[in-house]
This record gives sequence, structure tokens and C-alpha cells, in this order.
Amino acid sequence: MVCANSMGQHPTEFKDFGLCTVYSPFWANLLHTDIFLAFTPGLLHQLHKGIFKDHLVKWCLEIVGEAEMDAHFKAIPDFPDLWHFKQGISAVKQWTDTVYGIIHIPCMTTEHKQMQCVFVGLLAGAVPSQVLVVARAILEFFYSAQLRTHTSNTLQFLENALAVFHANKDILHKLEVREHFNSPKLHQLLHYDAYWASNKRDYEEQMALWLQCQEAVFLHSSYLE
Repeated sequence: MVCANSMGQHPTEFKDFGLCTVYSPFWANLLHTDIFLAFTPGLLHQLHKGIFKDHLVKWCLEIVGEAEMDAHFKAIPDFPDLWHFKQGISAVKQWTDTVYGIIHIPCMTTEHKQMQCVFVGLLAGAVPSQVLVVARAILEFFYSAQLRTHTSNTLQFLENALAVFHANKDILHKLEVREHFNSPKLHQLLHYDAYWASNKRDYEEQMALWLQCQEAVFLHSSYLE
């Protein structure tokens, strides 16, 4: 099947199994090249659109059900500067700033951020308490990660939130909404730690040097192997 697809025959099994053609990338044969080292933490694609939209929301929709989730969003009372999702969220296919007739400066994460403001509250009573702990831990990690500056206390809060998530995530497996947690976006949550390697003074330059050293160690280890 794979050989047939590579020859341009487009077997129907590829579509049936949701497979996509993967072509040989230009960097495949470059020495000491690991494409995963090029992936750096990003709030937009990793947290808001990745962990929240593609993981947490989908997990909770499967637990609660689309109709019940929509009902909770519709029931949220109006409040200044807080979006009211009058039609719920399950029917929204393309997230844009004008999806509910509200015009803002274009930002694909606006809806996600607005949903995050009320998400834990609307889950209360609709999901098992341990799922609520998971959702809260993820969102607390988000809010800490978005801070423009960090202290030892805020970074510890970041690590604590991630630890709470990992300590309670098995509930998703028990509820059969997640078979495993081997996801690149979930793994990347572990890599918000370069600040700890600095002496907390002129830390931006130290963080860059730390990342450079980590890459050098990795390349040397690859050479030795």
C-alpha cells in the first residue's frame, strides 16, 4: 500500500485509514540534525490552539457531550468584556474574530482565551472532580506561561501546575477519552525551564547560552553514539 502510494497510485486504504503521504525531507541526511530541536515553546500553536482547543476541549466534550457543553456556555450570564457564546461552541468549525459578530484586531486565539476564562467554572458539576483538577492545572499553567516576566515563585507555580496535571491525568484514561499521553505538544510543556539555569540576572542572554550548550551536548552525544 505504501509503495503503491509512493508511485502515485493513491490507494483507497490511505484515505480509509486517515494516512497522509510523508515525503523525504531535505534535512533527513544532514549530519547531527534533529528537527525536533527546532521546535520551541509557543503560546499560540502549542497552548491555545494545541493543548486547549485540540486536547482539553475535545476531552471534555467527549465526557460531557456536545449538547450539555453548549448548554453550559449558553447559560453563562452576560458580563462586561466577557464573550457570551450564545450558540455554544460545538458547531464552530473555523475560529475567527467575527464568528459571533464581534470585530477585534485579528487574533486567532481570542475565542480560546475567552473560553478559558469560564471553562473551569462551566465544567463544575458536569465532570468528575479529578477532571476538573486536570482542567484547572492546565489553565493555571497557561496563565503562568503567559507572564511577561518571571520570578522564582511564578516558575515554581508553573512547575506545580504541570505536576498536578501529570498526577491526575490518568482519569482521562479511566474514562476512555485518552489512550495515551505521548503527544508532542504535551511533551513540550516540560521545556519551559531555561530560566532556572541562569543566576536570575541578565537571564535572557544566559538562557540563550544555556540552550546553545544543550544543543552542543546533544550533537556531541550523537557523534559519540
